Amino acid sequence: MNAEVIQVVYNRLDRVPEEEVLPSCEKQNLGVLARVPLASGFLSGKYKPGAVFGENDVRHNRDKQEQERILKLVEQIQQEEVPTDVNMAEWALAWCLRHPAVTSVIPGCKNIEQVESNARAAELVRDDRPQAE
Repeated sequence: MNAEVIQVVYNRLDRVPEEEVLPSCEKQNLGVLARVPLASGFLSGKYKPGAVFGENDVRHNRDKQEQERILKLVEQIQQEEVPTDVNMAEWALAWCLRHPAVTSVIPGCKNIEQVESNARAAELVRDDRPQAE
């Protein structure tokens, strides 16, 4: 097969890959592209508990109680883990990049400001990670 990299859904809300996938990738020297690093926008910092998504939004179909639980967790993360002077979306991308197995993230972007914000996330990550070599 000779794969050199895999894609995996990984973000602050979905840490399941830390159990087996990421350690295995590290052992195999296999790169990891973290998909959905902003948890479908929930980790962008835009949405608060009680948010309502339009019918044309994929998040509209989520279980409302589960969605509210996620939004409350995101609010808690923002208060307890994200430094006050750091944009939450940038923090969430950097959070993924800090894992030694993660080579890169695959964030979405809808405008130039989001592209620039995504790029700034790299500044929050130390340069002594294996990927910086």
